[in-house]
Amino acid sequence: MFGYKRKKKNATIQWPLLQALLEDDDQRAAVDRLYPEPGRESFLTALRRIVPGSSDDLVSLGRQVHHGAQLAEYPTLAIAGMLNSGKTSLVASLLSPHGRERTLRGIANRHGTHRFVLWMPQRWRNEPELWSLLLEDFGNAVGHTPELLAADPDEAHRQYNNRSGGVDALGVPLVATDPALDELGIGLLDCPDIVSDEVFGVGSPQQRRELLGKASTFCSAFMIVSTPGMARDRTLGEILQTVSDLMPGIPRLLAVNKIRPGQEPEDILESFAPQTDKFGVERIYAAYDYEIPKSEPYIPKTVIDGDQVLSIEQPQEDPFPVFYSVDPNPDRNPPAEIDRRRLLSSLSEELDSPESFERFLRGRVAALHRTIWDVSLTKIREDCRQSTSLTERARQTLLETTFSLFTKQSGKGSVTEVRMHQSKRIVQQLADAFCRAAPWYARLGVRINTFIQKKAKAATDLVAQYAPTAIAESYAESIKEKFKTKKVGHLVATDDLDTSLRRFGAPLTLPHWFGDQNAPIDQVRWTSTLDEVLYSFEANDRVQFDGDQLNKVAAEMWEHVPAHKKLAFGLTPLAAMLATFGSILMLPFDFGSSVIANASIVELLAAAGLTAFSAYWAGGKNAQILTTQAALEQMAMFYVLLGYHLGVDPGDPLPTIKLGTQSYRLPVPNVPPIPIDASKPMLPVYRLNESFINELTALMPPESDR
Repeated sequence: MFGYKRKKKNATIQWPLLQALLEDDDQRAAVDRLYPEPGRESFLTALRRIVPGSSDDLVSLGRQVHHGAQLAEYPTLAIAGMLNSGKTSLVASLLSPHGRERTLRGIANRHGTHRFVLWMPQRWRNEPELWSLLLEDFGNAVGHTPELLAADPDEAHRQYNNRSGGVDALGVPLVATDPALDELGIGLLDCPDIVSDEVFGVGSPQQRRELLGKASTFCSAFMIVSTPGMARDRTLGEILQTVSDLMPGIPRLLAVNKIRPGQEPEDILESFAPQTDKFGVERIYAAYDYEIPKSEPYIPKTVIDGDQVLSIEQPQEDPFPVFYSVDPNPDRNPPAEIDRRRLLSSLSEELDSPESFERFLRGRVAALHRTIWDVSLTKIREDCRQSTSLTERARQTLLETTFSLFTKQSGKGSVTEVRMHQSKRIVQQLADAFCRAAPWYARLGVRINTFIQKKAKAATDLVAQYAPTAIAESYAESIKEKFKTKKVGHLVATDDLDTSLRRFGAPLTLPHWFGDQNAPIDQVRWTSTLDEVLYSFEANDRVQFDGDQLNKVAAEMWEHVPAHKKLAFGLTPLAAMLATFGSILMLPFDFGSSVIANASIVELLAAAGLTAFSAYWAGGKNAQILTTQAALEQMAMFYVLLGYHLGVDPGDPLPTIKLGTQSYRLPVPNVPPIPIDASKPMLPVYRLNESFINELTALMPPESDR
């Protein structure tokens, strides 16, 4: 016998706990946002950003699983029988007073059930998502969208009897809810009479069998309602045969209604034994005819529930049959007291949930699992990977642009010299060091440079103190022309920076500026941003040489240069140096303030005609170390500022560059935080949080762990 022990509940997903994890944007957040503003994103927020609308679908599926788990706990009993066997009366006995009014009961054909009517707990209708899913699933099972049973009893009776629907309406199930089923924890499928004659125009027996087969997956057990006179009726055998064919494996029950006094409960077992043994009926329920006074002893008024005695309420104005399971031992049947669990109303405690509900839950659990692990998490993981990949490509463009602006390269791409931004601070250091280290005769004839003082207000007092005006003017014009024609150094203006960025792939590697959403690019914003990069670099560049090392290098340079080279052409090298450095400070006044002058010390000395000095600086180990250190700091600052203004994460640690055979890690520059401008394009960087994966695995293991 079934019913001694219900099978274990299906393991399912605890959606409330899972939803809390998916919505967590704090410690258990799925995604860490690394740039532009560090923060966290929940799984659903990240999914909403990547695939708009998908997070709503996922939450909807989660609610389906949550409600489906509740649904799967409710067994559904299918009830069928011959016309006037009391089938609908049995259904009505389990409903509330209003539900009983809506059922169609009587003895005439106009009282027959000619539609499927699925009665469900009222609270299911209070869950809109659960309700719509259930209707959809039931409709898919029987092949037609269900129709709601009318609340008005008369209209409900017409639907029950299919008075106006015809043959086609037979396949359209009716659905109703009742609060009494909330407490009983069961659903009821009131089936059409399986063997009704086709002459009534409401469907042939074959049509009814087919529909019963479709609806059978919604059933936990099947109960045939009969009367004592049908014990040896061929029709009952046909019904049991149909149920046996259509519902293999589903428990079959028999309810014998309208038993008259004179027939003991054990007599019922004996009468129906040939049929029940042949077709595997597992239990017989009996209900005596309450309209016959002599039936009173056989109709339970109370039942035993542990140490308690419970009364069975029987409304006087609308009595209903009381069904209880018949025991082979006569002493355990009424008039003796019986256990509560033998009442038909307690059957739900013993039945398993129907195949359809379990399938419903399994399908949606599988769909939720697939949606989270295989679809959504894959998209989030790919988005994080792509954000890193795009940022790495963008960084490469910025690094190559920076490298090209701060180095002089041969035609084959090898670095021949490292260039520096010749800032006021650097120029002042160089002039000061060279003056201090110069021998006394090198300073002869050097006087106040009124030209520099007049033309370049930014010139340092130290530079303005030396070099004849005519010499300074001559050198200034010469240096400017050489910078302009790119024979010396690199004047980096906005258009130069633009050209360099594009040359190293900016239209392909900066999608937030050049992507489809920005096509054509906002040229005004782009140019303005590049201006800001140059202004910002000039404003933040505090790089300077190591003073002690610079003094040492300057002294070595004067010492190693031959005396006849020091006094060539009647002009002291110091004057040439100072005029050259002074002209550098004048360049922004001639070419615009958003210009940085990048040049190597070697280039500047050579441009001044001081080839011996230039050769020493190019070959001196200490001079190269000194220049490289300062140049790396400037390159790092320019690279970082370029990234900040163009909305690209510079990275941590900063990248490595190669100068000759030596590799150098760009040092962290001393740049104050730059406020994030949300109006500018940004290339965000995301990282999947592994702690989230661990939490998710604990709540919903991946397929390989299940």
